[in-house]
Amino acid sequence: MPVIADAFLNTRADNLPNDLFDKFIVPPFFQRISIFEDKRSVRILGGRGCGKTMFIRYFCHGTTFSVNKDNIPDTELAGIGLYFRPDTGFCALMSPGWLGEHDARLAFSHYVALSLLLEASRALESLENAKLANGPLPLANGDLGRSLVNLLVLQTPTISALEERVNDLLDELELWVRNPKQHPKPTFLSFASMIPKLAQNLSTWSPRMEGIAFRTFIDEFENLQPSHREIICDAIKHPHERLRVHIAHKRDAVTDFKTSSDERIVLLHDLRVIDLEEELSKGTDFELLAAELFLLRLHEAKVEFNCPAFFPKKLHDPVHLEYRLSSEYRKEVTSCVRQILPTLTSKEISQAVINDAPLRRRLGEYIQKGLQLQKAEDRYKANDLISDTRPEASIVLGALLNRKTQKADDVIAQFKASHASDCDDSVDPFFKTGGWVDNNLYGCLFHLFAGLPRRPNILYAGFERYCFLASPNLRFFQELCHTALLLAFNRQHANKIEGQLRVDHDKQALAAKQVSDALFHDILELGSHGTRLLEIANRLGRVFEAFNRRRSQSETEINHFSIDQADRKDLSEASQILLREAKVWSVLYEEKDTKGKSNHDISQSDLVLNRIYSPHFSISYRKRKKITLRAGEVDVIFSQSSAQFEMLLKKLVEPDDDARPHTTNSLF
Repeated sequence: MPVIADAFLNTRADNLPNDLFDKFIVPPFFQRISIFEDKRSVRILGGRGCGKTMFIRYFCHGTTFSVNKDNIPDTELAGIGLYFRPDTGFCALMSPGWLGEHDARLAFSHYVALSLLLEASRALESLENAKLANGPLPLANGDLGRSLVNLLVLQTPTISALEERVNDLLDELELWVRNPKQHPKPTFLSFASMIPKLAQNLSTWSPRMEGIAFRTFIDEFENLQPSHREIICDAIKHPHERLRVHIAHKRDAVTDFKTSSDERIVLLHDLRVIDLEEELSKGTDFELLAAELFLLRLHEAKVEFNCPAFFPKKLHDPVHLEYRLSSEYRKEVTSCVRQILPTLTSKEISQAVINDAPLRRRLGEYIQKGLQLQKAEDRYKANDLISDTRPEASIVLGALLNRKTQKADDVIAQFKASHASDCDDSVDPFFKTGGWVDNNLYGCLFHLFAGLPRRPNILYAGFERYCFLASPNLRFFQELCHTALLLAFNRQHANKIEGQLRVDHDKQALAAKQVSDALFHDILELGSHGTRLLEIANRLGRVFEAFNRRRSQSETEINHFSIDQADRKDLSEASQILLREAKVWSVLYEEKDTKGKSNHDISQSDLVLNRIYSPHFSISYRKRKKITLRAGEVDVIFSQSSAQFEMLLKKLVEPDDDARPHTTNSLF
């Protein structure tokens, strides 16, 4: 019997077997893509943890010909998936400085050819064990053609001899690459010709194999040297009917798709794009996928839960998508997870503030400071303005009283009127749609909780809020679940838990803080600029944290920024490099401004600090308000000294300045 929390430990596809059929959940966006009906190559984008590798390997031979699948159609032979992730350390040795420009390029193509030939031989082993709808294929007695035998110097024309010989050639290549002056140069092969040659040969083994073709997935394409990427782009630009080359890389990590000539890969014409993060961010797709993943992990841990609509076997095959995308199914699955990871509404959190002595005391101090600002402390008592029946109004009242633009007598009169039995909420300035509570409550709650950092902030607790914090990163979501279950149940097994499985709000909130802290410090390990990225994230977090500390909350829930349109071109080169790195490693997300007029206008793009860091800074995870910065100010945050940043911080966020405009003036 496994430990419940450990069901969420294995978050990397690298640690899973080649056969992912029982592990992969077909994402909802499969209904919107036709990834392999089209003969063009595909570029798969996404940040760390969004599921690129898992997505790719679902289409590779280990899963396509899984022993857990029945009645596999022969049509799968038209696109047998080969997975290839280059050894970046080894590829780095295949450089012009070490091998010479000509040999470095040939050596890389040779390395890819051998790696794919080895993967193809393993694919045939998977095919041999597959439960094909039309029965097994004659693979055991098939002979490779004379051309392959001669080129590879095979002892016998068999697949087993091919695999053995390719392993020997890989060893020879490594010895030569590492010691080019001591070992003879290999006879170089081209993957763009060798894989189609193998497919052509296999097509003669059976009429059912006549249309056999391979599709290879190059993972972590961004880690290749530019000259090596050119060789891959050559194969994309000039495809073979029996070989399609697909690539996967982090968003923003590769911007130039040059071939070995002056040609470049042209999107739509040569290459289609599937952006996993963009797809997962549409509608409630991430929430559904996260709920299904949560229940699947519990199922694997032998945890009992009541969700009659949930069938693990329906998760792994696209034929069941219509069932899974029904509103009834979505509602039942997400409701089941909400019972285990319950979410408090803003009204319930407000009531919790009133019922919690330290938070109630902090609210009283909040209101008192507002009365002092308004010089109304002689006319009103803070404790008299804390309502047990309408706590949201009391919490928002604290912010209103701390604004110089509001008059204490007026807002307190409205506050008292909102408690009258005949009060109409549709016209009440506190509770009407778009009123003071709608616009200010969350910001005020974050402000109150930030003042008591040792108290778990239940604004981060609950399944929906875990989805907000993690989206579109399923790895982050699993980390949140693992930590929450570990805090709630320690190392308990499913059969040791009494009553309904449920994680209380404080444990969930504490888990969010712990995961956020850990992932924030993990920025240090991201790429070659990790130290600077950590400093940038810390500075941005401090800016948003400072806005959250302002009692007036006149600009509430500020947690992202944009760069002034006219200034973007004036960013220093160092800042531009770091901005790109921050997006590559998902420290920042660039998202469309829904109020913008043009998708191509940088002024209409928002730069959002990854929401998973919100608990670390006690700031809002909701995308509500932003600040617009000039290039000089961004340069200070990204690449200038601590002293200059401290000066900027004081200028950007004046304490309790309730009239601060969105766009700040440049210091420089």
